Amino acid sequence: MPENRARAGAWPPGPEPSQRCVIAKGIAPSQIAINGSLSLTSRWIVVNSRVDLSGIEAVIFDMDGLLFDTEPLIKTAKLGAIRALGFDLTDAFYDSMIGVPGPECDIRIQNHFGPAFPMETYLTSYRSAWTRRIADGVPLKAGAADIIRHFHALDMPLGLATSSGREAASHHLHAAELHHYFRAVVTRNDVTRGKPHPDLYLKASELIGVTPERCLALEDSHNGVRAAHAAGCRPIMVPDLLQATDEMHRLCVHVADNLHDVRRMFVSGR
Repeated sequence: MPENRARAGAWPPGPEPSQRCVIAKGIAPSQIAINGSLSLTSRWIVVNSRVDLSGIEAVIFDMDGLLFDTEPLIKTAKLGAIRALGFDLTDAFYDSMIGVPGPECDIRIQNHFGPAFPMETYLTSYRSAWTRRIADGVPLKAGAADIIRHFHALDMPLGLATSSGREAASHHLHAAELHHYFRAVVTRNDVTRGKPHPDLYLKASELIGVTPERCLALEDSHNGVRAAHAAGCRPIMVPDLLQATDEMHRLCVHVADNLHDVRRMFVSGR
């Protein structure tokens, strides 16, 4: 099974002893173990990080493309339905919609093609194709279950901020048996404005009871990173269909290769 489609598996080995340590709970340097890789005086520490993650008290996750490997399935279903009607989208146009709530994407598509585009026919075809593609389950991204359980074990409050609807979020989280780890699940149904606006992250941080600047936000899309940054959270991008641009590097505190890399940054200090 390809790495990016794998279910959660064994944790990779930890960081090298020489890698720098940044403390997430404000521990004095004298309290850090001599090799810089572990502290025994805090609930958790940040390891192997060149960024300042001091003060992080909670984590807010995106869903599609970050926890679940659904973005390629969504793209295939949408483009298939559009092309079957004799229309097409450029990659650049499609990429601009990743992370944006579905209803807003539908408006963009209608405006792009004009009144000749049969929106209702498209939606029926897309929804049918999407339902078929997830009939056998929703694939997890590699490391998704590991990182959620890891942060939970560190007593870090977890939230979800997704552009998907509440029904889809509930379905995916329950199917993966991950729903009970989240203190707050915020969907497009819970806010007036979706990503790239900050509303989802502001609501999630409010519900988990941690101010945005103390929330780590994990995102895969450009619009998601923009939303998290606008809310005052500290975003880490884990690229999926979209790679990190110069803008993303400016907005993020870090760009990681995968969720395993992010999880390895935090270890127990107990």
